[in-house]
Amino acid sequence: MIRGHHAATAADPKGLHRSGSIAGLAPLWSAATRGAPTLCATPRWLECNEPPNAGGLHYAVTADTRGALAVRRIDAGGFPANDPLAPFTADTPLEPADRQRAKALAAALRPYLPALTPTAAALLPGAYAPGVLAPEEPPVIAALLDELEATAERWRCPTSAVMHVPDTAHALRTALAARGYAGATTLAQTVLPLPGGTFDDYLAGLTSKRRRNVRREARAFAASGMTVRRAGIDEFTSEHAELHVRQLRRYGHDATAAQMVDIVRRSARFFGDWAVFLVAERAGRPEGFSLSYAHSGELHPKMSGFSPYADRHFAYFALVYYEPVAAAQELGLRRLVLGPGTYDAKSHRGCRIEPRTSYVRVTHRAAAPLVADLAALADRGGRAALRRAAAPDTP
Repeated sequence: MIRGHHAATAADPKGLHRSGSIAGLAPLWSAATRGAPTLCATPRWLECNEPPNAGGLHYAVTADTRGALAVRRIDAGGFPANDPLAPFTADTPLEPADRQRAKALAAALRPYLPALTPTAAALLPGAYAPGVLAPEEPPVIAALLDELEATAERWRCPTSAVMHVPDTAHALRTALAARGYAGATTLAQTVLPLPGGTFDDYLAGLTSKRRRNVRREARAFAASGMTVRRAGIDEFTSEHAELHVRQLRRYGHDATAAQMVDIVRRSARFFGDWAVFLVAERAGRPEGFSLSYAHSGELHPKMSGFSPYADRHFAYFALVYYEPVAAAQELGLRRLVLGPGTYDAKSHRGCRIEPRTSYVRVTHRAAAPLVADLAALADRGGRAALRRAAAPDTP
């Protein structure tokens, strides 16, 4: 249950209910997003991910609860996957013929970058889905995009954005292009469709070569002496947190075990009943874990960690792929939602690679054409790289 929410006020003359926190709109939000039943669109998920006493958040729901909008103010230097300007400030996949052109455009854009932040970004935290949740109806989408742009103006954000739009959102993509948003596809959601039955039914959908590889990894893990059990989320301790911190530090992130314990305890208060906590143990001590959440027929892995011993014995694949597949099948779930990155490894294990396009509109006149040209190059390169990673191979 969402705690402490208050009833939303009546819709304003533009036909929108608004709030600076999801608690102010929880019942209306739930009604408006019933057509998008995904974990990261739930009021519980949104409230858990709101910083305490934070500004820079805005939610809106149409009066007829046919559409909803979540906007966050993003400052410079944010998490790259949720930074609308990341394609223009970091290395992105490019086609060889585009590299010199992109280098020249990036150099020309660089002096303007400080003037393009902060951004008002329509996104869902911890998700690879847009913060514009609406049916494929242009009038509903137009009302939400008007609200996004009004919010950007009120916050004095020179850039507005809609993040992680799937290719299937045809009306939203058309509306964004018509308003002058530039789109770049630099990542993808990865989804593993799950057959009913057992783990052997999942294996049957892979090529014979891939089946052999999975079985080889499973044998190596079994021979390691580690065993996996499903634990309660209340069993998460600093020992597990240290394993996750080790993983974060390998990728240049600074964090402490105490911070991770606090995050998991907070998550447990909001959606502990959705948790699937899998722990690999050896001689009674944790060597690795994965923490996922089950919702609306999907299992979403969100945190994992591994010891050096676990790394040497294929615990990553056991705890992020194979054990979650088996757990999801036991729970009757239909999909394992794995997020972006490591596309080759995921494709080899049966995942679909679903491109996500992030759209930006900048008000800076000199920067706007540079952003548009760079976005086109990044989009072409990103899509080509994703196509290569998703190259089909017939079982």
